[in-house]
Amino acid sequence: MRYFILSDIHANLEALEAVLAAVEASRYDRVICLGDLVGYGANPNEVVDRIRALEPTVIIRGNHDKAASGLDTAKDFNPIARLAARWTRDRLTPDNQTYLAELPAGPQIVDDLVEICHGTPYDEDAYLFDEGDGLLALATARRPLCLFGHTHVPLVLRMTADGLELEHVNGGDTPHTVALQSEGRCLVNPGSVGQPRDGDPRAAYAIVDTDTRSVSLFRQRYAIDEAQRKIFTAGLPGVLAQRLGVGR
Repeated sequence: MRYFILSDIHANLEALEAVLAAVEASRYDRVICLGDLVGYGANPNEVVDRIRALEPTVIIRGNHDKAASGLDTAKDFNPIARLAARWTRDRLTPDNQTYLAELPAGPQIVDDLVEICHGTPYDEDAYLFDEGDGLLALATARRPLCLFGHTHVPLVLRMTADGLELEHVNGGDTPHTVALQSEGRCLVNPGSVGQPRDGDPRAAYAIVDTDTRSVSLFRQRYAIDEAQRKIFTAGLPGVLAQRLGVGR
């Protein structure tokens, strides 16, 4: 089984379409989405429609999905994120708003190998950045591989004989492949499709192959200038466009 993993699209239609074009249907069997379909970008309805058409096998909500659908007040967001969430909520169709509101919370079990969450297995909104967060997440994960998003930074954490191993993935022109061990648990963040924050502006996604027990992390160039133009035209804060160009 090959799972196509999408996370943190954030209403960036150009990034999503580029990733979908790069991954032909023959290269995967099922789609999994780790949340945050909307927020920040200028095409919330188009992105939600596109994801719905893919009919993901498992999909969970992110914190921006909750804010845009009215499930959360976004009081903990920074001012720019709060403004973007309000803008998104005002423009979502009623049908798409309902779809986002009804997305399940993570974590969710996919199969005997994989589970997914947006933030961490112990809190859907918590950020996983360091060893301390990783230890707690590994302790609460229920499957050998837990896929998570939320930070927009590709990351691999696993327990080895020498202790916790934390690996920041430096994106290159070839995929970064993680081999899953026969024992122990592994946490993998595929990075963000629509708003990378690791200094690499290219869209990020992953393929999980359950037969080979591996995760491959990919990067894909897309029309950043068009996504930026749409943000400026929509009247969203300019910083949301500017950060796309630097991957921060």
